[in-house]
Amino acid sequence: MEIRPASPADLDALAGLYLHNHVSTYRDLLPDYVSGLSLPYCREKWAAFLNAPENRVWTAFEDGALLGFAACTKDAELPDTLYLEALHVAESARGKGVGTALIRAAAGYASACGYRSMSVCIIRGNERALGLYRKLGAAHFKYFEDDFHGTKTRSEKLLWETLPEGKGKGEETHV
Repeated sequence: MEIRPASPADLDALAGLYLHNHVSTYRDLLPDYVSGLSLPYCREKWAAFLNAPENRVWTAFEDGALLGFAACTKDAELPDTLYLEALHVAESARGKGVGTALIRAAAGYASACGYRSMSVCIIRGNERALGLYRKLGAAHFKYFEDDFHGTKTRSEKLLWETLPEGKGKGEETHV
């Protein structure tokens, strides 16, 4: 598995994985939200994210196939904190360390850039994500209500006060 920064050439794969994972993960939790998602919307969302200079996206590839990606930006609420905006792993790659490797890549970047901590928000009920983040040392920070394009959610913010062991400032790594 190769972990590397995303490039514009990865955009279609990122959008497709994002769409698939949001529909499969949130169809029961947020049915109104997922019914309005489309591939063009997801492509536009990730194109804008990739083009913003303060954002970073890491990808995991194996034999040319996208296994997953992690997207980060500066946390708007907490100083010196990198925010894990998204973590998506293909269903076929789950349970194989892809999510862990991507989180560690983000943490390595955070550490190299002087961030002291890292945060992530989840929709309550997404137990798989909660379990992974806790396993890697994230702890409850707060509960809050979020808005997914008009759909209200019960959400939770988690915080890594100590960054998970990372791999450096976003360089390619082979796991």
